[in-house]
Amino acid sequence: MEEHPELMPLLTVAGGPMRGASFRMRAEIQVIGRAPSGQVVINDPHLSRRHAEVWLAPEGPSLRDLGSTNGTWLNDRRITEVERLSDGDVIRLGRTELRLFDPGVALTDPVGLSFGPSRRDVRPTVPLPLATPPGTRR
Repeated sequence: MEEHPELMPLLTVAGGPMRGASFRMRAEIQVIGRAPSGQVVINDPHLSRRHAEVWLAPEGPSLRDLGSTNGTWLNDRRITEVERLSDGDVIRLGRTELRLFDPGVALTDPVGLSFGPSRRDVRPTVPLPLATPPGTRR
């Protein structure tokens, strides 16, 4: 997968001081925090210097809190151990919100990214019927 970085999961800052910034996950551990020595430096005073870490494990994207003061939250739930991430997950660190996009399993592309015609041409195989409230006629 290293040969195709566009297929690596992408974490995008969806809210907070660095909204719009993004980074690709890798197999190597990436420390997220305020410390300039970290791999993912986020300028948010509510983050610890070494707040959390992410990496791409063989089972999929993973997240761990590093004993941060304000905690690491996954989909509004404070985490206390290693968590596996899924496409669309929201991670909150301090006042920063990150959203995961995993092109290997995503049904849609994030705004501004294109992965070629094979992704754009995905169509449902069976049309879904329109819901009609009970007691009404079409």
